[in-house]
Amino acid sequence: MKKFYTTIYNFFIILKVICPVISFFYALLWFLSFFNLAIFSTLNIPFEPFAQFAGEILPFNIDYEGRLIDMSYIISSGLFIGFHYLFGFFADRVIDLYNFEEMKQLEKRNKEVKNVNEILKKEFEQEVEKYTRFTLLFSLELKPAYNLSVSRKGEFDLLKKDFYSHIVKDIGSKYKNSKGIISDKLFLVCDDIKNFDNFISNFIDEVKLLNESNTKKDITTEFSISVNAIKPVGNVFKAMEFLEKIDSFNYKNKLICTSAFKVRYEKNPLAKFKLIPLGISRFFIEPDDFEDFELFNMKLKKK
Repeated sequence: MKKFYTTIYNFFIILKVICPVISFFYALLWFLSFFNLAIFSTLNIPFEPFAQFAGEILPFNIDYEGRLIDMSYIISSGLFIGFHYLFGFFADRVIDLYNFEEMKQLEKRNKEVKNVNEILKKEFEQEVEKYTRFTLLFSLELKPAYNLSVSRKGEFDLLKKDFYSHIVKDIGSKYKNSKGIISDKLFLVCDDIKNFDNFISNFIDEVKLLNESNTKKDITTEFSISVNAIKPVGNVFKAMEFLEKIDSFNYKNKLICTSAFKVRYEKNPLAKFKLIPLGISRFFIEPDDFEDFELFNMKLKKK
């Protein structure tokens, strides 16, 4: 289709360019005939038919010193100037038609993409229905509020380990089939995604208590929480690896969740949190190898 429009457009552009040249020759021939130069009878042969036609449809002659001057060549010259603009107009209309066809094709493609996306969205939502567990990665960063040059790493490592151990013990006593893995970060798995609001509220309360305690010790507390939804038989270690990628985006002091968790969580009509889009985040594995994540910030709804 593009080739067709390009051919037609080029055709009109060529005609547009040629017309002023032909117009010039008709004007030149008129001057030659006006001064009765012999060369006129030789040069006018290819131009005469159109000049006669122009003279018939627009007959116009002038009397000059007793001579009747044929103006058909000047009329022809003017007509070709008009043709120049006419072909330019046609060339512009070809562009308009092409753009119109492109717009229709784009609308068609967008509609097809939208339909495919709707189908994929429904399939994704149906798949997410099977996600009854949630995973959480908690990263804690402790820094001295003052005397930044003094290292307190040993103290901070112990505080982190104690807090992680406390959380694992606490969730183990409150939530069935909940597990925790402690490293430099805390990874938690809970089987009851419907009880997430209660779980995370208790967890945030514990973080607040830690922050208050640390403030008294001149310690600045920063954290990040990443949440995802998985199937009952989901691979826990792959879930950890996935959340590690999300945690690498370094959303400090925020509760971040994935699109899978969002779809599953929003099925709860009594959900306490609203989910605010953060856009698409890109994790680079290699310079030409990357993964895109749509992430959301979870904030408590105003009562």
